[in-house]
Amino acid sequence: MEYKIIDLVFPILVHFLALQLTGILGIGDAAFQTMLAAVITMPLFFWLYRKDQNLWRKEKRKITWIQWIIVIAAAAGLNILFSALMSFLVSDYGITSESQDALLSSRMLFQILGMGIAVPVTEELIFRGLVYRKLERYVSVKKAVLLGAAIFAVYHGNLLQILFAFPMGIILNLLYHRFEDLRVPVLFHAVSNLMAVLLAAI
Repeated sequence: MEYKIIDLVFPILVHFLALQLTGILGIGDAAFQTMLAAVITMPLFFWLYRKDQNLWRKEKRKITWIQWIIVIAAAAGLNILFSALMSFLVSDYGITSESQDALLSSRMLFQILGMGIAVPVTEELIFRGLVYRKLERYVSVKKAVLLGAAIFAVYHGNLLQILFAFPMGIILNLLYHRFEDLRVPVLFHAVSNLMAVLLAAI
């Protein structure tokens, strides 16, 4: 049991420490710090994912171009919906997120490279490729989807992002379960984040 917990917590802890380190060093703005932590830890998580994949190989399902388009459209549409709900919570209930505001007020280049590319790849390696994949072996799929989403949400650290990240985590877990291909949740995550950047800009 202890091994299973350590196995799940290790990648999350490594990424958390990398985020803290970039914050302490005060290198650049919030988006740059987040991007840097993602880039620094990405090779380790990719190696762990590949190692785990070799032990528990599952055959990838063929993905059609129509399915790729649906994933992109769904990510953009759901982000618009969730962003509207978050705006409602901010305006009517005063729920705010300093970390989200800091990210979206960073330099646009770092928002695009960090939130749009580096962060989705690293977070999907952690939360789908490593954490969710292991949860699926320890508990039922339904419990793995919900527990994995809860871990993903809590890791975002504040109420506003938790409210956004929990349903997104469920969707990302289901996409990974359905396609057995990490590229699908990475694409969904990237499009969603880029849509958030775009909406904040306009």
